[in-house]
Amino acid sequence: MGFKHFRIIAVAAAILVVAAFFVFLLKFPGSEKSPGDGESAAAVEEVTESSEEFKDIKDAGLIKAGDKIREEDKEEAGAGKEPETSGWPHVEMLLSSVNKDLKIMITNDGALVTGVPFRTEIIKDGSVLEYEDSDMDGVISATDLPGGKYKVRLKPIEGYITPENESSLTVRSSITYQTVAYIRTLIRTEDEIDVASEDTADLGEEDDGKLLNEGKIELESGTIGIDVSKYNRDIDWEKVKASGIEYAIIRLGYRGSSTGSLVEDPYYERNIKGAREAGLKTGVYFFTQALNETEAVEEASMVCALCPKEDLDLPVFLDVESAGGRGDLVAKDQRTANIRAFVETLEGKGYSAGVYANKKWLTSYINADEISDFPIWLAQYKVERPTYEGKYDAWQYSSKGHVEGIEGYVDLDLNISL
Repeated sequence: MGFKHFRIIAVAAAILVVAAFFVFLLKFPGSEKSPGDGESAAAVEEVTESSEEFKDIKDAGLIKAGDKIREEDKEEAGAGKEPETSGWPHVEMLLSSVNKDLKIMITNDGALVTGVPFRTEIIKDGSVLEYEDSDMDGVISATDLPGGKYKVRLKPIEGYITPENESSLTVRSSITYQTVAYIRTLIRTEDEIDVASEDTADLGEEDDGKLLNEGKIELESGTIGIDVSKYNRDIDWEKVKASGIEYAIIRLGYRGSSTGSLVEDPYYERNIKGAREAGLKTGVYFFTQALNETEAVEEASMVCALCPKEDLDLPVFLDVESAGGRGDLVAKDQRTANIRAFVETLEGKGYSAGVYANKKWLTSYINADEISDFPIWLAQYKVERPTYEGKYDAWQYSSKGHVEGIEGYVDLDLNISL
């Protein structure tokens, strides 16, 4: 081999050595600065704190975890061994967004996991905010979020097997009411709750039945119907139909006054089946205790899940009344927004929907002028005709009715223009 050829080979070898060195540097851990690939915790914190995307976030009762480290997180697994997870329950996250918000529900076998201080990371455009379930109710909520795609990661916690993967959800910049796909996993039966503290609806209207018994209630136009729930127990629907009743509005369920659980009325299925088979027209109602639009959308989603619109001849009504519980504390504007969210969610699915309330609530606790385009079912007793000056389409005129086929009292209603 000549000297010239040797020099060419030597140069080529040197180039290969330099190239290999640079490849090594690129692959060496810590040489890149992308989050999650060797970047230091300090660097991640710097990105988080300086992010423009999160400057407008309002925590709405959330506790930002920040640098807080729990004692159990400081404990080492021990000699490099993996922690014992045998028998630990699996948990999952359910995400929803209605109005520039993000609701994270942590569940096991469809039920919220309570009593556990879960922590989550909310990630957007490389920025990370960490939150914990400080009241340990299984729900973490964020409001007034900038629109865009968010990722949520549930941090590991001793005693539970958490999802390995992130969940994603898009927060819209404008209000869009859409049904919640996972709603069936949140619906409870009364066997699973404390009924005495959850089913506490109290209309606040008192009826002595005097005007009804004396025949002094003016029912000149419209058709007569009833509304029923579990409190009317077993009903002979054929006898109800034969008595002249033309329609029934049936309670589908309620949100618990204490915990906010979504509960199906135990008589709902048999009532709507019996009424339809007897030839009565049917509608349904849902007793709300929603605190915000997100919960109102959940309530509407429950209606969609349990009642096909083909089963209804009359609207779905949101029952808005006192319960001595969580819903009583909602501000007037928020309550009105909740009603609109419920109705508009159902309308988006092809249902007709409206609101049921008494005169006091329609005049004092709801902005009635903002919902006047919806069907209104008014409750007012001990009057010959309603004294409510606003628009209404049906009138519940007595709670002391007697109808063949139903034991005890039953509510009586006049359908004027539904």
